[in-house]
Amino acid sequence: MRSNARRQTQKIHLRDRGRFLERLAVLLKEGYLLPTALTLLLPIHSKHLDVAEAGLTAILKSGGNAAELLKFLGFKEGVLFPVEIAEHHGRLSQSLESIAKSYGRTEQVRVKLKNILVYPVSLLGFTSLLFLFFRMNYVPNLTELMASLQSGEGGTGVPTYLLKVPDLFIVAMAVCLVGAAAFSKLLQMQPVPRQINWLLRKPVVRSYIRLYWSHLLARELGTLVHSGVSLQESLRVLHHQNHHKVIRYIALAAESEIILGQSMSAAVERIGFLSEDMPAFLRHGELTGYLGKELILYSEVQMEQIEQLTQKWLKIIQPSFFVIIAACIVAAYLAILLPMYNLVHTI
Repeated sequence: MRSNARRQTQKIHLRDRGRFLERLAVLLKEGYLLPTALTLLLPIHSKHLDVAEAGLTAILKSGGNAAELLKFLGFKEGVLFPVEIAEHHGRLSQSLESIAKSYGRTEQVRVKLKNILVYPVSLLGFTSLLFLFFRMNYVPNLTELMASLQSGEGGTGVPTYLLKVPDLFIVAMAVCLVGAAAFSKLLQMQPVPRQINWLLRKPVVRSYIRLYWSHLLARELGTLVHSGVSLQESLRVLHHQNHHKVIRYIALAAESEIILGQSMSAAVERIGFLSEDMPAFLRHGELTGYLGKELILYSEVQMEQIEQLTQKWLKIIQPSFFVIIAACIVAAYLAILLPMYNLVHTI
């Protein structure tokens, strides 16, 4: 039956997933059981109610957990990972509330990026079409005019390569997108240590990924420890979860250090690829006895840094496109004026 639910996963499309998670968290806080809460929300957020209810029923009858239910509803690893961990510390409603906030912030960034790119990308496409029209109509006519006015020697034609500048930028962007997609597919096929090594070699990605891994580890480990689970047991839970390979790898490495008698701060310091200030936060939490609370606080600080870094790059993207468009316009002027300048000198 669970296999049937998996086959139906593609048919489930929830509307407004951020609001769905928020409402689900509220219902759980009010004391509703998860299946009941999902049943109440599906008519609001799903276009295929019968398929969704049948799939959820099949998963529940086969013993599926909360993560499997949400996976069936189309949620990705970023949501499934904390939900799976929440089943161990028992604070599913709080985790869903936190997930909803993060999901909402991610959606806002995605919408903002889309709005930023719509105008310059459309303008670049229009510029490319306009230059194509120039090459097909203006260039042949101008070439004939120059040939009729020149004596046949020493004349130069229209520099059509300048009118291909927008095409070059578009091809370059397409190559970058295809390369990024191919790299992502290839990355998923690699073992975790090699994935970490590859990601840390990318200058822009390195800044994000270290903050992101540190945020995830601090949030889930802090929530487990703050809920009364021992540090070693918390690391064991993170090691045995199924939705984030890198956190599983980090948890295994840290657990090995803890078994040998090392502190968590020393373990993170030896791991080496998390945020540089994380060991200091861990040491302070170990000294005060509030490791769980301080890890949760640290995860919020890391999320704020991720948002600040994202805003910084968003401010760079649109001006970069306008610089590209300006270069295309300059190239067009040169393509028109250079032949005229050469023609004046030959008359």
